[in-house]
Amino acid sequence: MRLSLVFALTAASAVLFTGCATKAGSGAQGAAADGSGSGMIDDGVGIDPNDASYDPNDPNAGAFGSDRFEETRQRVEGVALEPLYFTFDSYTLPTEEQAKADAAAEYLMNNPTHVMIIEGHCDERGSNEYNLSLSEQRAIGVRDYLLAYGIDAGRLQTRAFGEEKPANPGHDEEAYRQNRRAEFVPYK
Repeated sequence: MRLSLVFALTAASAVLFTGCATKAGSGAQGAAADGSGSGMIDDGVGIDPNDASYDPNDPNAGAFGSDRFEETRQRVEGVALEPLYFTFDSYTLPTEEQAKADAAAEYLMNNPTHVMIIEGHCDERGSNEYNLSLSEQRAIGVRDYLLAYGIDAGRLQTRAFGEEKPANPGHDEEAYRQNRRAEFVPYK
């Protein structure tokens, strides 16, 4: 009899404590208190997952706003941040190019109100879909490198252009080398 009572109290306690974890604002997902199941995370950023333009996989939605920097901020002119160049069919940041990413991180640390778009590009070889994916991976890889410096993720956005914006319109190895790149575009 005593064992049954202890078991019943333990089970009731587990149900009671589990039920409390689903109140609004607690738990990992911050479920809505009205039971609507909206799953909106109340992090004070003002992102609405029910908005048609909301993309839950967008790494650019954050504390600096979910708007595109080029639409809400002014581009900073005259900043000499060099493009990073990649090897063929790779999104790994080459060791010899890391100093350029270091310079971009230093720029952001010295200008704490500025934000940056990292544009990924490819040469013309490969399908459009493949090149868009590769250029996105390049931009994200550079973004991740800057995040390792402690730069707030909300200050960085990525754009993938694939082969659509070549730096060199040629069709030889020198042109391909110049087009396999990531560029830094700062905004204030």
